[in-house]
Amino acid sequence: MAIFPTKKNAKDVQEQTQTKAQKNSTLSFLEIAEIRDSVCILKENEMRAVIAVSSANFALKSYEEQNKIIGAFQGILNSIDFPIQICLQSRKLDLNTYLDKLKQLEYQQKNDLLRVKMQEYVSYIESLLNEYNIMNKDFYVVVGFEPIKIKEDIFTQIKRVFQPVKYIRQEREEFLNNRKQLMSRIDNVASKLSSLDLKTEVLNTEQLIALYYNSYNIDVGNFIKLGKISDLNIEY
Repeated sequence: MAIFPTKKNAKDVQEQTQTKAQKNSTLSFLEIAEIRDSVCILKENEMRAVIAVSSANFALKSYEEQNKIIGAFQGILNSIDFPIQICLQSRKLDLNTYLDKLKQLEYQQKNDLLRVKMQEYVSYIESLLNEYNIMNKDFYVVVGFEPIKIKEDIFTQIKRVFQPVKYIRQEREEFLNNRKQLMSRIDNVASKLSSLDLKTEVLNTEQLIALYYNSYNIDVGNFIKLGKISDLNIEY
């Protein structure tokens, strides 16, 4: 049995080391520490929750209606006493599921004329997607909460080592209390957006993971679906 790696093994070890170093360097730029209970926790112990919001056909509304919407939105922003972030995510429209369903219906079609027409329609949609970059736009509102963190002294750190269960329970209670205050802000923002006839949905843990993964992996073709959020009827 060889004690030292061969040239091939040494190369593999070097590649693995470089890959690990790249992953570590990439992760060091991310501010996210963990995602749980529909909350994104940052490395500085700050908390974030995300609301998916429907779009509005603003350009199709009359001048008076547009002014009313602008005034109402300005009033909403002025009434919020905590910071929020409004995000827009654009991605190429994915109709693979829709096309697969059409092909399945085409296969089950007994009428030859209808089968040919469905084939032509599927081919038309596929050529349209290949020729034009049809984009799908999703809107999100990020609401944050920054809990007050008391710096621990050396004695508290020693107690934490010898009484881990106690401090784990305490941290859990603090998290639930902070989460409650964050969700109170979420409900406040969601209710104000509903006054503009906009539909809202708070992203759960799975949807948050999918959202952040897709945001940091823009060039990935097969991005993660947002689960239930993709089934919501939040578009007009």
